[in-house]
Amino acid sequence: MNKKLSLGFVGLLTLGVLGACGNDDQSAANEQDESLQIMTTFYPMYDFTENIVGDEGDVELLVPSGNEPHDYEPSARDIAEITESDAFVYHNENMETWVPEASEGWQENEPAVIEGTEGITLMPGDEEEHDHDHDHGEEGHSHEFDPHTWVSPQMAVKEVESIKDQLVELYPERQEAFETNAENYISQLEDLDDDYTETLESAQQKSFVTQHAAFGYLALDYDLNQVPIAGLSPDQEPSPSRLAELKEYVSDNDINYIYFEENANDKIARTLADETGVELEVLNPLESLTDEQMDNGEDYISVMEDNLAALEKTTDIAGEEIQPEEGPQEEEHTVYNGYFEDEEVEDRSLSDYAGDWQSVYPLLEDGTLDQVFEYQSKLNQDQSPQEYKEYYETGYQTDVDEIKITDNSINFIVDGENHEYEYEYEGYEILDYEGGNRGVRYNFETQDENAGEYKYVQFSDHSITPTESSHFHIFFGGESQEDLYDQLENWPTYYPEDMTKEEIAQEMMAHE
Repeated sequence: MNKKLSLGFVGLLTLGVLGACGNDDQSAANEQDESLQIMTTFYPMYDFTENIVGDEGDVELLVPSGNEPHDYEPSARDIAEITESDAFVYHNENMETWVPEASEGWQENEPAVIEGTEGITLMPGDEEEHDHDHDHGEEGHSHEFDPHTWVSPQMAVKEVESIKDQLVELYPERQEAFETNAENYISQLEDLDDDYTETLESAQQKSFVTQHAAFGYLALDYDLNQVPIAGLSPDQEPSPSRLAELKEYVSDNDINYIYFEENANDKIARTLADETGVELEVLNPLESLTDEQMDNGEDYISVMEDNLAALEKTTDIAGEEIQPEEGPQEEEHTVYNGYFEDEEVEDRSLSDYAGDWQSVYPLLEDGTLDQVFEYQSKLNQDQSPQEYKEYYETGYQTDVDEIKITDNSINFIVDGENHEYEYEYEGYEILDYEGGNRGVRYNFETQDENAGEYKYVQFSDHSITPTESSHFHIFFGGESQEDLYDQLENWPTYYPEDMTKEEIAQEMMAHE
């Protein structure tokens, strides 16, 4: 009897477990059957996301077609629509500047937030004002980092991959659909990239003149030179003095085309053409498409194909390199770049370097800095990304993972072991480099007999007067200060411990 009861109990238990598993499976199936509601900010985010999501959900566009996303500020109704969505896809806070503040009031995962440029290191922003030729008042646009990644097909591939990876992490039950859709779309983007590469690698003229600097990534990735000029608007006729300046500039540089974001009205086009002899062409930054364009089936790929055809009108015509209006750009002779007089240098104390610091060497080893090396290679065209990486591997190499500094002590941490000593300031040394610039080493020394290789320490951080350091190169040894002056190939580098790896990479990119 007891045996029968036991078997019966086991049978019921088994049925219960199977039933629970069945319920879990049914729940997962129900989740997968439900259509996702995804809100995206402006056109590229919409097009990229829609191509990844496919039939798995409904993708909506927040910024109305034909509107300027730089200036967009969401209404209360817009915020309500965002928070009612399952996921919200935006590009980057340097583009949608309102997102960080707005999202502070959202509950966790209501909606899930996806940043398109997650894991992508951005180029430095244009310090000058950006005139997008809409009603912006006097200020225009400026970005700490250039957000216009999507104008390059190569960068579009990276962003699609980033959005796809974040969607898969949020909705793993839809992984197969997302990855299949993304793979098909990326194949189209790679074909577009091939078209750009094959067309532009034989460019006879690599400089193109634009209404404003929105095409930096395209220029970098396809070895072109973007030359932005100020004061041109498709909506407002240039003043007589500006026309005279443009006429001289066009003549001096033999410019045939100036690229606008959208079709200029006939009057302005005729004025510019008559006065300067230049033609106007459209180079669409794809920040927004009109309803008519979308109804006609235009999309990211078709507009980028049109952009390539427009660029060919310039690149197919041989000519000298077009110079910016203010003339060739030379390296700024600033203190940061190593140009200063002896009398400008002042003593500094250890407190300038106080804080907790992390080595950047692990970031080089784990690939975090690879995008920085790729950028340097494309920008300078003197070494491959791998050659840059090897150079910095020699420079950054160290076994000191962390450094903790107070007003009078330095703690070198190696594999969790502390090497902490008190130091006194011993003056500075100005070094002259072969490139014509200079550097200053600020010297410190400990009297502790057990300090060994940490007895002599020198800091270099691009500053020559008392100031709180944002990062530094450090040199240390047990022989003498003079011995360290010859250490020019290895310069272990440290950033604040509370910075993320991505923030450090972004900061490095900004100072290239």
